[in-house]
Amino acid sequence: MTEIGSQLKWIKLTCLYEISRDMLAIHCVDELCQKLIEHIKSIWYPSDQIFPFINIDDKSYTEGRIPHGLEHRFSISIITNGKIRGQIGVHCMDQSTVSLMEKEDPIFLQNIAVDLGSWLERNQYLDKKVLLDTARVIESVFDKHAIIAITDNLGIINYANERFCIVSKYSLEELIGQDHRIINSGHHSKDFFLNLWSTISKGETWKGEIKNRAKDGTYYWVATTIVPFLDDAGLPYQYASILNEVTEYKQLEQKMEKQVTELARSNDELEQFAYVVTHDLQEPLRAISSFVQLLKKYCYTQLDQRANNLISHAVAGTERMQQLIDDLLTYAQANANQAFVEIDCEQLLNNVEADLFVTISECSAIITHDHLPVVKGIHFQFIQLFTNLINNALKFQRDQPPKIHVGVEEKRDEWVFLISDNGIGIEKQYLKRIFRVFQRLHSRSDYAGTGIGLAICKKVVEHHGGRIWVNSEFNVGSSFYFTIPKIE
Repeated sequence: MTEIGSQLKWIKLTCLYEISRDMLAIHCVDELCQKLIEHIKSIWYPSDQIFPFINIDDKSYTEGRIPHGLEHRFSISIITNGKIRGQIGVHCMDQSTVSLMEKEDPIFLQNIAVDLGSWLERNQYLDKKVLLDTARVIESVFDKHAIIAITDNLGIINYANERFCIVSKYSLEELIGQDHRIINSGHHSKDFFLNLWSTISKGETWKGEIKNRAKDGTYYWVATTIVPFLDDAGLPYQYASILNEVTEYKQLEQKMEKQVTELARSNDELEQFAYVVTHDLQEPLRAISSFVQLLKKYCYTQLDQRANNLISHAVAGTERMQQLIDDLLTYAQANANQAFVEIDCEQLLNNVEADLFVTISECSAIITHDHLPVVKGIHFQFIQLFTNLINNALKFQRDQPPKIHVGVEEKRDEWVFLISDNGIGIEKQYLKRIFRVFQRLHSRSDYAGTGIGLAICKKVVEHHGGRIWVNSEFNVGSSFYFTIPKIE
């Protein structure tokens, strides 16, 4: 062997050693193939006469662009798991270089091709192992929280996770090969499942809540998402179901619905009772008042001053009782189920001012207002609301003419009304009490009333879906706010 031949052989062995090192250190196929191209090109002279390439699957690797017109090529197959994955070789400028490679260097390229095939097999195994490990981690996460089932296009269960078995109380062997009728509770109608199958068979995702029956006869609810997997023709070939058990939530929901129904019934009965009681109290109260008035009329001259004073107190008491009954009747009717109509608040305020004309004139009150909107509600209740709030502003005045302003601010979903005054105001510790029934902050000798007016206002506003509150400063004045939702 010539000295040049020995030197070239040594260079090739060194190159194969470097390639082995690279295959141990590199884990990216793109990076490795570019390194192999550099190594292959480095051992032939002149290097500008050859252009190494590697083809793996549908991807090609070269040292740049290969010149056009290179018809001469020498290559060896890359084999993994008994199948050809690609080629490794060189393009040459002339046939003599190819002939030389076929005679002297096939073992060099063949060694690289074998090593590269082994590297691809090893990495493929590692990739699969990583994917498998990842899948197991994901499955364990789902097992802690969600029920997973995979069925074929006929609904036959091919896969069920551990959580499915725990919740349904069926073993995996009992579930595989069955369809979901094994857990059908009979709660849902035939149309319910027809709609479900109609949706997923069209390749669309279905979401809903299903009540199922476990093996021991107990029932459980699941929030379900069913995702179809489609073939090349766009038709479902299997379905994946992800289910979250929501039994406790559904039980709580049903309990709340029952309580709401019971509360509504109780409120209806209470309102009816209040209406009947207040209505039935009217007649005996009128009789008492009439008899006391007759006693005063016919016996006034025969009785002394003390007796006449007692009769006057009795008449005043019956009048207060009459007012109290009227207010209770109004409060009981505040939730009356009447249709909402359009209410022109501007016109309504004018009517309220007309009704309160005498009181307004007596105290020289000044009432101003913004341009008021048209809202939807129960007309007579809005009259009660505005009348009570304005009447309070007139009643609780200081030693100066009342100044009352009715304002409004438009929000995206609601109107915010304001009725402000310059009256006596409310001390801070009483602000939370004033909307309760029979809550009076002053004696009857100072200010007349039954203590129900603001409670009626609160009930009317809440019946219309709004809120009411007050800002006040003692001896400065009060500002009552309430909201009315916008209804299309």
